[in-house]
Amino acid sequence: MKVHIFILVLLFLCSEAHVSSTTSHESSTTSGFSLDLIHREFSPLSPFYNPLATHSERLKNVIRRSNSRLTHLLSNCRSPSGSSCSIESDIGFDGSEYLMILLIGTPPVETLAIADTGSDLTWIQCKPCKRCFKHVNPLFDLRASSSYKTLKCTSKQCKPFAGYTVGPCTRKHNKCQYNATYADGSYSNGHLATETLTFGKTSIERYVFGCGHINQGIFGESSSGIIGLGRGPLSIISQLGETIQWKFSYCMVSVSKQELSTISFGKKAQVSSSKAVSTPLFQTAGLPYYYLYLEKVIIGNKSFEYPREETGAQVQSGNIIIDSGTPISSLPGGEFYDGIVSTLKEAMGVEIIDDPDGILKFCFKTNSNIKAPMIAFQFKDATIEIPQSSAFVELDDVVTCFTVMPNHLAFDVSMFGHLLQENFLVSYDLKKNMVSFQATDCSKKF
Repeated sequence: MKVHIFILVLLFLCSEAHVSSTTSHESSTTSGFSLDLIHREFSPLSPFYNPLATHSERLKNVIRRSNSRLTHLLSNCRSPSGSSCSIESDIGFDGSEYLMILLIGTPPVETLAIADTGSDLTWIQCKPCKRCFKHVNPLFDLRASSSYKTLKCTSKQCKPFAGYTVGPCTRKHNKCQYNATYADGSYSNGHLATETLTFGKTSIERYVFGCGHINQGIFGESSSGIIGLGRGPLSIISQLGETIQWKFSYCMVSVSKQELSTISFGKKAQVSSSKAVSTPLFQTAGLPYYYLYLEKVIIGNKSFEYPREETGAQVQSGNIIIDSGTPISSLPGGEFYDGIVSTLKEAMGVEIIDDPDGILKFCFKTNSNIKAPMIAFQFKDATIEIPQSSAFVELDDVVTCFTVMPNHLAFDVSMFGHLLQENFLVSYDLKKNMVSFQATDCSKKF
């Protein structure tokens, strides 16, 4: 079976996407739907999977990509309330960790896409391609699909939006053109179109995406886009909207297991336990990211207040991005981070050693007998206790490291990465602007 890999990234404006269900028992509007999330490095179903690599080698690859993604994402986005956030996409295309299988077109073509809560625009490389980056899968042939339709300049979706500019239209060339430029120098030029996407038994008709004909940048040979799960107006969440009640969730299995994680939409995305905790979501206009407000980090019986400019000020914006595509978390450097590390070091009785790759900052000799004190992140209205298996990773038999690193530039915003989210059902409700956390064994299907 041939797998055509297309990877979707960041787009614009509300569409008229329509959802239908191929099952005769209940529609997606009443039950929602769930899909597998395939870890690009650890799952044998991933085209990036190297069966000859050791667990340690795979983990180090994850951390290297995480460092690159953190740099790209945070360097252009300081505070959600400030003006320093770039309107361009700030991530590299090779930085996210989870893949989804879907079908595109009529007849449907199987596709593997990167799932990314830090992205909004969806686009793929299309025939004819004037200048395309190399990848091993065939280009999407729009002429072979009966459901493909190019958007005209007069369509309501054809308007300028953060992250891209719309090219000029003429009577002769009445196609809505887009030009997406990214912080790492990558770009995609093409036109907007609608197409049918199919996830399992659920079909999304008239989904707006970008059909790229001129694409260049730092793309891997096995990938060419991203599924946008961000909160921008043309992400899959916004396009489905009321159909999924503006809800989605994911439950990520520990990377130490070669098992599939899960992403759900609609009613299936709801938390059900009374033990779940919820915290507000914050948004910045023109940016697809999900922001939370972190009040403090708790280590044992010590608390470390998150640095802020005004003490006692009313919370109006977030200070940390929650992201499914960034493994490693980051916190403000200096006294705040140093205090956390110093407390952990003393409580665990370890000596700090160097990370061989020079990325992670708190590492020590691997010893299964070492027990960490309680580690918790206290967000507004919600405190989450982080398991030791998520807070620390064994890079090999010699080195174990803390999965939180200090921001190495003067960022005003931090990152809550997916390693700290492992074995939590993380549920987003964009109508209520809330995200909920429920401790869960994510290896069990639910």
